Amino acid sequence: MNKVITLNQYPASRLEAHERNISHYFSGEPCVNGHIEKRRTSDGKCLKCQSEHKRRQRKNRPEEVRAKVNAYYQKTKDRQLELKRKNYAENDSVRLKKRDRDLKKAYNISIDDYLYLEEVQNNKCAICRGVQRNKRTKYFDVDHSHKTGKVRGLLCTNCNQGIGKFQDNKEFLLHAYNYLKETEK
Repeated sequence: MNKVITLNQYPASRLEAHERNISHYFSGEPCVNGHIEKRRTSDGKCLKCQSEHKRRQRKNRPEEVRAKVNAYYQKTKDRQLELKRKNYAENDSVRLKKRDRDLKKAYNISIDDYLYLEEVQNNKCAICRGVQRNKRTKYFDVDHSHKTGKVRGLLCTNCNQGIGKFQDNKEFLLHAYNYLKETEK
């Protein structure tokens, strides 16, 4: 766990920071550009100057910066993805935030709207009244009209795919119902 250091707790010199193995120090003296800011122990550079330099680089040479960012990502991609997966697996709040973003993007509803629908339907599929949720997501599928985008309810995967296979066509569903009724005899 990283401990938080306040500005007055930083070492006052680069040498002291290096001895204590701390990445930054604060001398209280202005840099060559007049900033009174923390400095990096590794090279003594002012963080404000570094930030302004990076901003100018992004503005003046965006393609070069983008290429460097992409190269760094490719070099560290496996580690970054591993950390992302671990964070997602260990934190309920991260999973709920992602679910909320996904619901808003796909169906224009929030996680609260989803949970309300679940409660109204007594945690059951709106068609078959089953409690089987999607095996991958652990949620019910959100049924919506492909024409209007309006959410109709929550369904188990089988019912949602069944309606999808019938292309939301009531006539096809009625024919299927009549077919099943006739073949029962």
